[in-house]
Amino acid sequence: MMRPQLVAMAVVMVLAVICGFGSGSVLEVPEATERPPLPPRNHRLNQTRSHMRNNFRSYTSPTSPPKCDYKEMMTNLHDRVGILVTLDEDQRHRLEVIDQKLDRLVESSSARMESMKVQQLDFKQRLDSFEHIQRLSRNTLDELKGETDKVFGSRPVRELKHKLINRLKMKDLSRTERDAPQDQYSESGIPVFNESSISVAQRLDALATLLTSTALQGRATQIEVGNLAKLIKIQLRGKGKKSNAVQPPVLYGPPEITGPASGQNLPSSCKNGFQSQEGILKLRLSPDSESFYVMCDGDWTVIMSRSSDNVSFERGWLDYRDGFGNLVGDFFIGLNKLHALTASSLHELQIVLEDFAGNEAIAQYSVFAIGSERELYPLSVLGHFQEGSETPAGDSLSYHAGARFSTVDQDNDNCIECNCALKHKGAGWFVNCATSNLFGQYITRNQGQAVETGMWWDTFSGQDSLKSVRWMIRPVPESSDDYRR
Repeated sequence: MMRPQLVAMAVVMVLAVICGFGSGSVLEVPEATERPPLPPRNHRLNQTRSHMRNNFRSYTSPTSPPKCDYKEMMTNLHDRVGILVTLDEDQRHRLEVIDQKLDRLVESSSARMESMKVQQLDFKQRLDSFEHIQRLSRNTLDELKGETDKVFGSRPVRELKHKLINRLKMKDLSRTERDAPQDQYSESGIPVFNESSISVAQRLDALATLLTSTALQGRATQIEVGNLAKLIKIQLRGKGKKSNAVQPPVLYGPPEITGPASGQNLPSSCKNGFQSQEGILKLRLSPDSESFYVMCDGDWTVIMSRSSDNVSFERGWLDYRDGFGNLVGDFFIGLNKLHALTASSLHELQIVLEDFAGNEAIAQYSVFAIGSERELYPLSVLGHFQEGSETPAGDSLSYHAGARFSTVDQDNDNCIECNCALKHKGAGWFVNCATSNLFGQYITRNQGQAVETGMWWDTFSGQDSLKSVRWMIRPVPESSDDYRR
């Protein structure tokens, strides 16, 4: 960095030496002895010569040595050296900024690569789960087919009966066309047209009506099969067999099989369901919205559950937006569904915590709601902390109120010099940074206060890792003060 200054100093010294030689070491010529002036020989001749043009150039010897203003040159060189030093510092600062940006880019790229690896593993798990559900569905369908065959006969016999019925109906239609005359007139003189006068379009409409009625009969058969399966389960319960040993699979089929009857609306929450229960329930928030499945715990709708390290919560934005995991195990419902639930009606929040010593605590808030994806899912509404429970966990969530949601690949926190999601290896509504980290890593044993990346609640266990966490919401009663406000 000092090369420009050294070069400039060397140049200054050389110029000083040159100027010294030019000014102080000039040899002086001894002056000639003065001679007396000669008398003019011919004054006229001298005047004539003075008026003649001289073709020879006159040479005047310098009377003083050349001047060298090296001080001014040194000043100019000093200014230029200062400019070079300033430019050098500016370039150094730019290089440092570029290095910082490259470090951030490398860190972000590594985080995205880790997120993609986690997504790939989760995709494989989803494929395995889908294949397992498909096998269970096939087994269930085979059992239902077997029960149906016992009651209504074998499937080939039933198909043969339907074919015979359809043939008879078609023969009746064709027979009336051949046997009946084309035109007949009633006694009043009004012409009566028979079936032979029906156009091709009308015949197609009649065939479509027949197919529709056949489809309705098939649906009615499905309903009868479902009722028969329920009766069989009731009989098995009466005989003393365990009915809840195997969780029934979630079938994405006709509503008559997987849900309530066609004339019955789906509930909008676990509290408004057919009955308070613990298990999977299908919800529809409005007639125009799509239905989806949730896990119910009585009146509460479970939005997040963690009790093992089977499912990683160190995920990207898309996973947290759409949801991940298994409803009967560890899962997160997804920010889109959570926003739809809290926007449909006023909800309250309950968080159940358990440490590795077996101690349980509850953190309950009177109101809870989050914003939309356009707003980056902020924790827009959080009511006051309720201390009425027997084992209160303390308030470690109010610090996060109003914060936007952050993941390992999308930093939306208020920390300028850090990324809270990468720091805590999870996600959440971070400010700068957190007083709780329930979306962090699941650590199988308690590792003490030094663990920032674990799953902890500050007012309950400090930063000690927790054993299980459960987030649940339910609609606020209309008679409550919060609902009125």
